[in-house]
Order: sequence, then C-alpha cells, then structure tokens
Amino acid sequence: MMENCGKSIAILASWNLVQVGDMIYIPSTHYLYLDYIVKIYKNVFLVSQLSVGDSPGKRHRLDFSTVSVVPLPYANSYLDAIKNVRAYYKALSNVCPNVDIVYSRVPDPFSWMPTLLFKTNSIMHFVGDTIDATKHNEKWSWFKKQVMLAGYLPEYALTLLAALNSHVYTNGHHISDKLLRYGIKATPVVSSTVRKSDLNYEFVQLPHVQGKVVITYIGYVRFAKGMNCLMDFCKELFKANIDYKFNLIGNGEMIEDVKKFVELEGLKEFVILHGHIDDKSRMNSILRESDLFFFPSLSEGSPRVVIEAMAQGIPVLSTPVGSLPDTFEDEKSIRFFNFNDSNSALRVVKEFLCNTKKFDNQRRIAFSKVESEITIDKFLSRVFKYDA
Repeated sequence: MMENCGKSIAILASWNLVQVGDMIYIPSTHYLYLDYIVKIYKNVFLVSQLSVGDSPGKRHRLDFSTVSVVPLPYANSYLDAIKNVRAYYKALSNVCPNVDIVYSRVPDPFSWMPTLLFKTNSIMHFVGDTIDATKHNEKWSWFKKQVMLAGYLPEYALTLLAALNSHVYTNGHHISDKLLRYGIKATPVVSSTVRKSDLNYEFVQLPHVQGKVVITYIGYVRFAKGMNCLMDFCKELFKANIDYKFNLIGNGEMIEDVKKFVELEGLKEFVILHGHIDDKSRMNSILRESDLFFFPSLSEGSPRVVIEAMAQGIPVLSTPVGSLPDTFEDEKSIRFFNFNDSNSALRVVKEFLCNTKKFDNQRRIAFSKVESEITIDKFLSRVFKYDA
C-alpha cells in the first residue's frame, strides 16, 4: 500500500480538460495518472487547459476530492498557447508558493516557469522532442521548418536552463543522451498506462483467422507518425495478394489524406478507420483480435501504445523509434523495420504468415517484460517521487 507523504503538488500539463455544466472531465490516460498521484500527495493542483463543451465524450469525470483545477485558456496549438503567457504566469504565481513541488511536462508551454520565475522545487518530464518532430514533419517545407524552429528556440533555451536546476526524467535514453550534451543529468523512464488488471493472460493462437492477418495501428494520424509509410504498407499488402484487415485507431491532421487514399486505392474492405477511441476496454478488445501491431513512427519519446499492445499479447512490428531500441531486443521481443520502408515491413508480414511460432515467442517475451518492469505503477513511482 502506498504511503501518503503529506505534501502538495502542482501539475502543469496540457491535459485538455472539458467542462460540461458544473462537471469537469479528463482523458482516461490522465485520469489513471491522477488516480495514482492522489494516493501519495495530500493535495493536487491541476494547472491545465480547460474548454467548455456540450459532451465529455469518453472522458472520465474528475471526481477526486483532493484535486483542485486551476484553469488555463484552451489553445488548439503550441503557438496559440504561447499567446496566453499572462494567464500561465497568473495561474502559477497563485499556485507555486502554496505547493511543495511542481511537475511539468516538456514540450508543453512554459514548463520552465515554476523553476525560473518562482524557484519552486520542480520535476521536469521530457515526454517528447519538438525539434526532432519538426524535422520529421514531411508536410512542411525546409523553410517553414527553419521558421518554426527559430520561433521555438527561445522557449527551448529557457526549458534547458530550468532543467539544470530541476529533477529531470525523460521518455527514453535518446532524450536523456541529448540533454547530457547541455550538462543536464536526466533519468530515462518508459511511459506506461498498463495496470495489472489490463494484462491479457489468454494467448490465442496466431493468426486469429486462418490465412488472414489482422493488423492494428493506434496513435495520432500525422506526418511524424509515419502515415505515408502506413499508406504505402497497406497498398503493398494488397499488391502482394495478402488477405488482411488493417485497424487504424486515431485522428489527426492527415486523416482526410488517409480517407482519400483508402477510397482511391479501393481498400475500404481492408482498411477500417475507427477514429479516436478513448474507451480503453474497446481498444483492448480490438487489440486482442489482432495478429500484429504496426507502428511506423518517425519521432517519439516512449510510445505508450506499443506497451499497451504488448500487454494484450500482440507481436509488435515497429520502426526503431524513441525508447524502443533501448528497451526491447530486435527479433526477440520486437521486430524492427527501417524508417519509411514499407517493403521491409511487408517482408516481416510474409514471414509471419509462413511461420507464426517465432512471433508467438516474441509476444510472450515482450508480455513478460511489460508485466514485470513496465506497468503504470512502476512508471509513475519513479517520476512522482515525493523525495525528489
């Protein structure tokens, strides 16, 4: 049983809260985080963007008696949020003097404020890399990338300065290695939302349907997630006369491109666009009926969806992105394919259809690692240490 430390914490994070009437709702992933945090901190101040809506969707009602919401104006982009600098300053100036520690996420806006402006004991958690994601945005021209990076550099410099005087965690070794160049010592972690109760111990035979392969992707539908490779992959599967079903779960800036692609290529029978699913039980149900999890991302911190797929006993086929190469071993607990290389991914699928035994071993090894090392309790107990 976790011990309450009797301290207060503020969480500065763009968790996109929605208010419907008198009630406030939060995405399920962040609800799970709070469910852990309230058990170890006496009071929690959630400093986050809040919008007013007609429906909460699949969000959870924020029903923790020890959590106080400190609202920030809603912003639909990073640049939009930057305009709200005064609102961030006002919110943090009221909260920081009244808490023992502040947790802030990078690259969320103004993660540097608690440390640099209010001298608060801080935990900074680098969950992603804006510079890397910008470089991999295939939609933007070289010139636009340079303009965007130039605009972000002042914020990044302040973030690095704050990190020098904070307790720093990163989603993966690749980000901690980068920070070390600036003299910042960080502890790499693997992000997870998997609870013990989520683990699927019933391993069904692969493939689920004889002669057919069911493949699933979960994540944002944007360029940095490798959507061009994903579309090429679906086309190559069809050209190779492979009977398949591809579940695409997610939404984002490229969803219309994907819809047009599916229609033009005549793949409606093969590619199912589910949209965003915030219901974890439904998502796990789709995963459990899958033979492979496909993840073509170009830029990541520590991709939670890969861990969630492994927790359901699904073999993962992924690019060597983010924390994955440091966490899992190729051809043992995961199968890697090259960035933007749909043909190398296709070869793995053909191998799967010829011999599933190797992939059955892979999913069992990956599942065991997640079960023993990468549950949500193990992840959060490292990041939210009250003795930080």
